Amino acid sequence: MLFLYLFLGTFLVSLVSAQPVQGEPVRADLSARKAPLVDFLASRGDDPKTLGTLNLEKGKGDRPKSNTPDLYIKLDKDFKGMNSAAHFHHKAGYRRAEYHSLKGETKAGTTYFITYKFALGELPDGLIVFQWKEYKANNDKDGGANIPLALEVRNNKLEFSHTFKWKEGRKVQWAQDIKPRTEYKIGLEILAKADGGHAKLWLNGKPVTFDTTKSQILTGNMFPGQSDPKFGIYGGQDLDVDSYVYQVQIGTNKGDVDQSYFNHSGN
Repeated sequence: MLFLYLFLGTFLVSLVSAQPVQGEPVRADLSARKAPLVDFLASRGDDPKTLGTLNLEKGKGDRPKSNTPDLYIKLDKDFKGMNSAAHFHHKAGYRRAEYHSLKGETKAGTTYFITYKFALGELPDGLIVFQWKEYKANNDKDGGANIPLALEVRNNKLEFSHTFKWKEGRKVQWAQDIKPRTEYKIGLEILAKADGGHAKLWLNGKPVTFDTTKSQILTGNMFPGQSDPKFGIYGGQDLDVDSYVYQVQIGTNKGDVDQSYFNHSGN
């Protein structure tokens, strides 16, 4: 009889242990998370080439294929000489040192989430540090816009502008005082649509309220034909210019990128 009890006990234990364990369901935001389309982190030692296609320009149309002593983008130390950063530099009179990300790969109807941490050594007027640049419909016939969205320095302020249609010019939607040799974190959400597109902006983890809409969303034509992101320094030709870029990410879900750019408590 004792043997029978022992046998039945062992059998029941093995039966219970064979049942699948019912754990907590996987959170939707985690299960959907995937690698960013662009993922540059200077502190990790990433080559700036991770950002995309190199765009250097001296005078208009004079485009070197590689770095020169007066025009370059390279992994370096920042203005403090301590932290790793992609160092973007052009001397006075030169036009641009940028990386063109996702060249020809952005798609209409897709929402892009962008993180961008940088510091500027100088603040010349007309310096564009981010472009959402149009490549197909940037002409009068197609009615697009040359630069639908831009972050530009003017009068010691960082301005966020939107161009609604061809020849209308950039209209400032928001502006904030900035300082040289100071780190800033930009978060962007862009719905890439010509009709019903939108943009949202975060500065240092805080959502921005646009001066024009009095809300945290800007609607308009955000994808006239083929708009791609560009990072670096364009314009500001009156001075030697240095920008130090610490991180850039681009994803199609907010959960794909660093959440501290969209959440002030994460700073």
